[in-house]
Amino acid sequence: MNKKKLGIIAAGGVVCVAAIAAYAVFGWKGMGKVSGLHLDLSSPDAMIVTKSLSSLPKDLLTIPLARDVLREDFLFYYEQNEDRLGISGALRRIAYEHELLWGDQLIRMVLDEPADVALWRDADGSLKHFAIAVSRSSFTRLLEESGKIALKDSQMTVAGSLKVDGDKVPVYALAYGANRTLLFAAHGKRLVILSHPGMLYSGADGKDADSKAVDVVANMLEEDPKKSQALRQQFHLDGQAPSGHSVAVKADFLSFGYQPFFGALAALRFDFSKGHWSTQALVDAARLQSGGYDNKALWPMLPHNPAACFALPADWAAMAPVFKRVGDKANADLSKLGEQLSGPAAVCWYGSSRLYTPLIVATRKPGASGDELLGALYTAAVGNVAAGAVSKRAGKSGETLWQRAVTTPIGEQTPTLAIKGQTVLFSPDAALVELALAVGRKQSPAIADRLDDASRTVGLIAPSSLSDLIRKETFDALPTSREPVLRAAADVHLVPRLDALKKYPPYRLVLKSLPKSGAAWQSVEWQALDR
Repeated sequence: MNKKKLGIIAAGGVVCVAAIAAYAVFGWKGMGKVSGLHLDLSSPDAMIVTKSLSSLPKDLLTIPLARDVLREDFLFYYEQNEDRLGISGALRRIAYEHELLWGDQLIRMVLDEPADVALWRDADGSLKHFAIAVSRSSFTRLLEESGKIALKDSQMTVAGSLKVDGDKVPVYALAYGANRTLLFAAHGKRLVILSHPGMLYSGADGKDADSKAVDVVANMLEEDPKKSQALRQQFHLDGQAPSGHSVAVKADFLSFGYQPFFGALAALRFDFSKGHWSTQALVDAARLQSGGYDNKALWPMLPHNPAACFALPADWAAMAPVFKRVGDKANADLSKLGEQLSGPAAVCWYGSSRLYTPLIVATRKPGASGDELLGALYTAAVGNVAAGAVSKRAGKSGETLWQRAVTTPIGEQTPTLAIKGQTVLFSPDAALVELALAVGRKQSPAIADRLDDASRTVGLIAPSSLSDLIRKETFDALPTSREPVLRAAADVHLVPRLDALKKYPPYRLVLKSLPKSGAAWQSVEWQALDR
């Protein structure tokens, strides 16, 4: 379930959860062997700029949708999180034994200040690793006391050092539980906390430092905002004073690595302030295809009433290496296929189908033929001589379809590719392709029938249908006979949240404008539709 998101809004929620926790650290005990994480610290997957980490959960719950889905126990969970309690206990013990005034105060000191939080995905795809950077004048005293403690304490040790503005700055390791250690370093008014020692070190003795990571952390400790806020600049957040909370997530993370399908969409941002929230998209004008991000041709092809549907500014030229790799496996040259496609693509999920069987729609350039290339792509990706031949047939109104029955661990599917004029449709669920073809024959309503500004509509989300789809997937994965405990937990905790979602109307996401040059944040409006 960790990758089954509630559309775009749930993706933002996942990032908030990962960042708000800020305590779910996994890692390293003592000065033994450290397994390097091989993260690129100069390129985080998500960024949070906040006026106060401690107020983020509470402020998030002022938003009706978040409050109904997360409930108050979300706040209490992160107040009583095992890792936070472990860190708090370790600091209290250190403060008591060494007669220091700080203990729990240090946690409050960090969480109550404006902060930058950078997050990186782990090997399993979750945003597990983070770095917190804050500024406060009292960190100078913390640095002095930490140096004295590290000489004689079993839980706080010196892990290494780095250079900041000509000064040698020690990096401390705080072990606060079994296989749980974080790193921190302070210089002047700046403090940086790393959730895992492997973000900076590796090797049998834990002393091998990643030079690129060292430079990133050293910059975060600089007083000069141009250096200390370098990670913000990747998200075009540099110089932005946190009046509330901004959560920015790169499209590469949201797309699970399928960035070419997102093309000019570089990131999404969710801003929270004083009980209000807004959404923005970071759009790179240089990567927009000819025709821009005009979606009016897509929505008339798509069946109405999707659970979630998004128009993606696909970069078909960037897909050439993918087409080539797929073709090489089937001894077919598909490298030119991207030249036949143009404009945005759409991906839609429907309550009548499954989460893993979306409908994908794209358009070909005027005059492009190349049915053979698309058929070869289908055969290369789906076809398997040993499993059965691919069938090619004509549809009811002259369209061409490729199909093959496929047996999977979750049942039999019939992945279907169809071409109707300049429209290309694909889904693992043949029924969705047939429904889309019926829309083209005017035998079934289209999404466009409910839109008055289709060209700038970039997505639709129907919380009620999405709730039913998630419920179906969850309970199919948790049969009572085999997973009684998890099924009971889902009944108690998940079902009320899904029921709360059902009361919200469908929403249309509208991108009102595009940048004329360069990359810039553009407002995305959430407009309620009649049920």
